[in-house]
Amino acid sequence: MINRKLHISILLAVVVVALTVAGCYRHTPEERANRVVDHIASKLDLNDTQKAKLNAIKDEFVAKAPAWRKTREETFTELITLMKEPTIDQGKLNALVDKNKGQADELVGFIFAKYAEFHDLLTPEQREKAAKEMEEWRGHHGGHY
Repeated sequence: MINRKLHISILLAVVVVALTVAGCYRHTPEERANRVVDHIASKLDLNDTQKAKLNAIKDEFVAKAPAWRKTREETFTELITLMKEPTIDQGKLNALVDKNKGQADELVGFIFAKYAEFHDLLTPEQREKAAKEMEEWRGHHGGHY
């Protein structure tokens, strides 16, 4: 159960990162996120009200992204420190696991809430288009998302 939850958390984290860093790396995260929103708005033919709501969702992701990056960097730094030790400190490792589980749970909750908001702003036709785009995206990535 924990492994499944961890896999889902990692998958969702990848999706969030993709939303906030999609596009060309020479642009800022905000520019890349804007590019993703523009692409979605174009593909789904969103109206102005829908675009405004999608931009609000994007702004929430962009606002949270620095904290997620900081947490990821801190975790990696802690893992490097543990790797340098002659023996693993299981207590520190368990504390790191617990810390990351809590943050992953928060992230999963946030992502699913935003997914529901996005779903609710779409018409049935737009949801069908979105589902087709998701299927195509999955096909292009060979099931690795």
